[in-house]
Amino acid sequence: MPAERLDRKVTVILATDVAAYSKHVEQDESLTIKTYSERESVLLKLIEGFRGRVFNTAGDSVLAEFASAVDAVECAAAFQVQMVEINSQPDTECKLEFRIGINMGDVVQRESNLLGDGVNIAARLEALSQPNGVSVSKSIYDLVAPKTILTFNDLGIQKIKENEFHAFDLMMKHSQRRSKSRGHRGKLMLGGGALLVMVIFLAAALSFWSSEKEPENNIFVQNSSEPTVLIYPLENLSDKEDSNSLSAAFTDSMIQNLSQYSGVVVLSGSTSKHAKKNEYSDLEIKENYGASLVVKGSIQSAGSTSRVGIRLIDLERNKVAWSDKYQFEPNEIFEIQDKIGDAILSHLHVNVVSGSIVDEYTKTYGTLENLTIFLNARNEWRKFNPDGHRAFWRYIAQLEDALGKDSPVLYRQKAWGIYQRMGLGISENVGADKTKLFELADADVAHFGSSQSYALRALIEMRFADNGCGESISIIRKALSVGETSDALTISGAIERKCGDIDTSVRDLAKALKITPNDNGFFIRRQLAGSLYIKGDLENLERLVEPNIERSDIYSGMLALLA
Repeated sequence: MPAERLDRKVTVILATDVAAYSKHVEQDESLTIKTYSERESVLLKLIEGFRGRVFNTAGDSVLAEFASAVDAVECAAAFQVQMVEINSQPDTECKLEFRIGINMGDVVQRESNLLGDGVNIAARLEALSQPNGVSVSKSIYDLVAPKTILTFNDLGIQKIKENEFHAFDLMMKHSQRRSKSRGHRGKLMLGGGALLVMVIFLAAALSFWSSEKEPENNIFVQNSSEPTVLIYPLENLSDKEDSNSLSAAFTDSMIQNLSQYSGVVVLSGSTSKHAKKNEYSDLEIKENYGASLVVKGSIQSAGSTSRVGIRLIDLERNKVAWSDKYQFEPNEIFEIQDKIGDAILSHLHVNVVSGSIVDEYTKTYGTLENLTIFLNARNEWRKFNPDGHRAFWRYIAQLEDALGKDSPVLYRQKAWGIYQRMGLGISENVGADKTKLFELADADVAHFGSSQSYALRALIEMRFADNGCGESISIIRKALSVGETSDALTISGAIERKCGDIDTSVRDLAKALKITPNDNGFFIRRQLAGSLYIKGDLENLERLVEPNIERSDIYSGMLALLA
C-alpha cells in the first residue's frame, strides 16, 4: 500500500516571541501576562490586516503564514515600530521587547498547522533577531528588497546544526547595525517537537540585557546620522552612601531629559551600567557603542550640601565640549536635575545638531521645552512619509496647547504641514489646502519677515503658483539677503536645481551642510547628492556619499546615484 502523500506547499512564515519573557514573569507574573495579552492583540490584528494567518501559538510565541513576503515584512515592521513607541512612553510599566524571524520555504500542512524546515528556519531567524528587531532569510530579502524602500543589513551565512541560511536584519529607525557573521553561531541539539520550544527558550535566555550582561557590544554599534549619547554613571567622590543614590538619580534624570529630543540617540541605562562596570575608556565607549558623545561627571557631599560637576565630551574630536558645576541642598535636587538636563539639551540643539539657527528658534518659541517640541516636529516632517506626517501634527497640537491655537509662531509650521499633506497626496481638499497654504505663508512673511518665512514662500510659489521660476528665484534671493540660514540655503538649493541653475544649487546646499553641525536623516546631503549627480560631478558625489554607506539610516536614493 503506498505511503500517504504529505500535503506540502511553499509559504512565508513569521515567527515571534518575547525577549527575556521568563525574567518578566519572575518579576511580576500578573502584569507580564496582562501586558502580553494586550501586545498580542495588536500583533494579531496586524497579521489579519496584512492578510496573514496564525497557525500556532505557544506561551509567548506566535507563528503565522503569509502568501506575500512583502506583506509579512511590512506587518513585522509595523508591529515593531508600534512596540518601540509604546515602550518609550513613561507610563508603560512592563516593556516587552519582541523578536521576529521571517522565512519562505517548503512546509508540510497537517490540518491547520504547518511543520518542516520552512518553519524551523523562521524560528531560528527569530532567535537570531535583536530585541525589537526583524531578521529575514535571503529568500525573503530577494523578494522584498527590490519591491520596497525598506533597507536591510547583511548578516552573512548562519550555520546551526545541519542547516545553513543567509540572514539579513531589517533596518528600522531604532535598529542597531550588526557585523557579518564570522562563522558558526553555535549548535542547537534539537529534535522532534521540542525544536521550537527550545529555540524560543534560548532566544529569551541570550537576549536578556541588563547591567550584569552585555547589553550592546561592538556588533550592535549604533551608526546612524543621529548623534549617539551615552550617560556615564556619575562618580561618587564622597564616602556617604546616599551619594550613590544621588548618582543613580542624576544618571536616570539625564537619560530621561535627553530622550525627549528625537534629534539624538540616547543609549539605555543598562548600557551606561555596562560601560561603568567594565571601566571602558572614552575610546572604548566610542568603538563598542558607536557613541559620538558621552556625559560624565562626579558628585560629592559635605554635610547637607552636595556639588555635582558635569562635562559633555565630544568623542569625535576627543575634547570637552561643555562643562559646568552645580551646588544644591537636598530640597533642590529636582530643580538641579532639570537645570543640568536643560543645559545639555541646549548645547546639543545649537552645537551638535541644528546649528546657530536654533538661537532664532529659541527666541521664537520662548522655552526650551517648546523648542524641543518644534525640533521634534521638524525631524518628523523631514521623513516625508504618512507616519512622520501624523507625528508632525501631534507635535503641532502640543505647541498649540502651549502657545495658543492661533499663535503667529505656528503660521509657518502649519503651512509646512499643509505643504506636506499635498505633497504626499493625502489632501482631502486640494483647493482649500492650497488657499490656506498661501494665507499662512503670507501671514508668516508679514509677521516675521525672516529668511525662513521668505524661503517657504519661494518654495510654494514654485510648486503651486503660475508665475514659474522667475518669481520664486526672486523671493528666495530675498530670503538669503535677510539671512543665509541652513533652512533657507537648503530650500534655495532645491529651487535653483528645479529651475536649472545647478552650480548655484550645489553652492547653496554645500553652504547649508557646512553650517549644520549634524545632518540628521541626511536631509541636506541627499539633496546635494542629487544636484552633484545632475551636474556630473561624480568625484564629489562619491566623497559625499561613500563615508556614510554603512550608516543604518542611509537614504537609499543616495546609494542609487553611485550605482
